[in-house]
Amino acid sequence: MYSLNKNGTKVEIELTIGAKEWEDGVEKTYESTKNKFNVVGFRKGHAPRKVIEKTYGDSVFFEDTVDFFVNKTLNDVLEQNPQLEPVAMPTTQFESYTAENGLKMKIMFEIVPDFKLCKYTGNKIEVHSAEVTEDEIQHQIHHLLDDNAKFETVDRKIQNGDVAVIDFMGFIDNVEFAGGSAKDYSLEIGSHSFIDNFEEQLIGHTKGESVDVQVTFPTNYGAAEFQGKKATFKVDIKEVKEKHLPTLDDKFIADATEFETVDEYRKDVSAHIQDMKKNDQDQEYEYNIREYLLANTNIEIPEIMVENSVDQDIHRMREMLKAYGLTLEQYIIQSGGSTLEDYVNSLKTRTLKTIKTRYIYRKIIEEQKLEPTAKELEEATKGITEHEEKIRKENELTLEKLHKYLKENNTMVVVKE
Repeated sequence: MYSLNKNGTKVEIELTIGAKEWEDGVEKTYESTKNKFNVVGFRKGHAPRKVIEKTYGDSVFFEDTVDFFVNKTLNDVLEQNPQLEPVAMPTTQFESYTAENGLKMKIMFEIVPDFKLCKYTGNKIEVHSAEVTEDEIQHQIHHLLDDNAKFETVDRKIQNGDVAVIDFMGFIDNVEFAGGSAKDYSLEIGSHSFIDNFEEQLIGHTKGESVDVQVTFPTNYGAAEFQGKKATFKVDIKEVKEKHLPTLDDKFIADATEFETVDEYRKDVSAHIQDMKKNDQDQEYEYNIREYLLANTNIEIPEIMVENSVDQDIHRMREMLKAYGLTLEQYIIQSGGSTLEDYVNSLKTRTLKTIKTRYIYRKIIEEQKLEPTAKELEEATKGITEHEEKIRKENELTLEKLHKYLKENNTMVVVKE
């Protein structure tokens, strides 16, 4: 006999097994496990229960009998209450057992949250404009010109935009450090390819000069041993080159691209930017719908779901990093992070959001019957033999239908910056 109590996502079953029912359970356990016992004088599986209990102790069947009743009760509860969907293995709490009164215990587990969806259609969802600006077109054109620039050696002081050919050697605390030296390096001033204000300190100097450049490594620098450290680079300037961009005309476009005129090239650039911005806008629309659903749907996620998922992710990450000779802690530092605790907290936040999204999506799919039809599945999985790949394809198709439904049933509102 059991009673069922539910509080939010927590379910508690109070289980009471009377003495006779317990005895019947022990007998069933004996029948299902007797082949495990070796008893002198009996063939395996033929020793009477009393003999096994005398040989191995009176409680020899206790644990297996408890498991029998726990599993039977759970199966009965879940069969009679299909809306209860456990999210993790149940835990048990033993209360009492006597031969006269039988067993009393609790079975506890957490379930998929029951929640009410917010209004998920007819909403106005803001996105950024996909209009192509002249600045964006000019930016792409400048890249083309820059890629085809010519450099002329000049005998003057370095200016912003010049290329300085240099030898350099880096020191921290007057000790040369590995990876901090190079010869005949072409550095474009103003490109910000070197740390801190390295490039600016070369402005005003000329060929043949030696310059001590003082910099500080960023606190989030890739190599942890350099983070926040002050360094001196001894730089020899070997050559100064002035950049000359080509003239943007039809001849240049015909020589440098597949187009014949500047106008043709501009139109292609504009169309390419338009395609990218429309794609970005579509992704932003999808993202903002998801954010709207998350912000407006009250859903309680069991903490154990998040913890289990995070534990699995961290285990996978540690195993993957082993192949590169790294610990997770080393990886976090090299990636510009701070501590393992911060990393785990960030992962928990992302995981919680992912789980919430999954259940919101699932409920919309169920309400709107957006699962793929047999015909759609057959077409999508044609030629696929692996079961896992078929499942992946089915999930992919379901999500496509969901996103299409949400986009078509909400309104995109373009906001100009």
